[in-house]
Amino acid sequence: MSASSQQPTSSTSQIPNSTQAIVEQLLSQRKFFEKESSQVKHLDNTSIPSNSTVFLRLCDDMEYIIDSVCTKIMIEECKNLKLTVNDKILTSIIEVWKSDNVNLNLNSQVQTVQIDHCKNINLNYNNPNHFYSAVWTTTSKFSLKIFENDQEKYTFNNEKDNEEDSLNKQNIIRLIDNKLVTEELVRAENWFPITQREWKEWTVKASANAERLRQKEKEKVEAENKNNENTNNNETTN
Repeated sequence: MSASSQQPTSSTSQIPNSTQAIVEQLLSQRKFFEKESSQVKHLDNTSIPSNSTVFLRLCDDMEYIIDSVCTKIMIEECKNLKLTVNDKILTSIIEVWKSDNVNLNLNSQVQTVQIDHCKNINLNYNNPNHFYSAVWTTTSKFSLKIFENDQEKYTFNNEKDNEEDSLNKQNIIRLIDNKLVTEELVRAENWFPITQREWKEWTVKASANAERLRQKEKEKVEAENKNNENTNNNETTN
């Protein structure tokens, strides 16, 4: 495929089939904690196997402290929930949806937190190296704090109430050049999410590559024509 026709690929599309199968198998092992209320629970390797996805659902006024490896964490329809993660998440993903007043204290690497249809979500990272991105849609009052050496280094607060946003705009926040940058995600031609800035950069690069290919092809044709012309002239002379 030529450079002019190549498109940026999402990370998931680059996962080898064998690895994808392993990930899907891990995600199918779910450990549910449902309809729990008014407790503090410590989850370790005696309560959550390392190959399990921790699924917190319909919990109210709960605090969970995870001190063991797990595959992924999912939070659905919870209220007044506090979650502290002290160990590795294999997929490095937490998903939260249809929840209100959720506080996540993340003391290990969580590259992506996905937030959908929520209110009052607070993310706290204890190390900038543990953070990569947070993505949210139809969510109001979302805050992010990133600490370094116990000092608050980066802060973001979104007070906008966009729950009724009929367009369901999806936003992403990342650290870019040591600054928190918020951008809207759009769907590229093959429907994976990308920011307007990244899409524009890619289209400019793709156009430049296409122009270089056209120029090389033009020079090749011109060289062939010149060579044929010289050959014909030599034959005429002889």
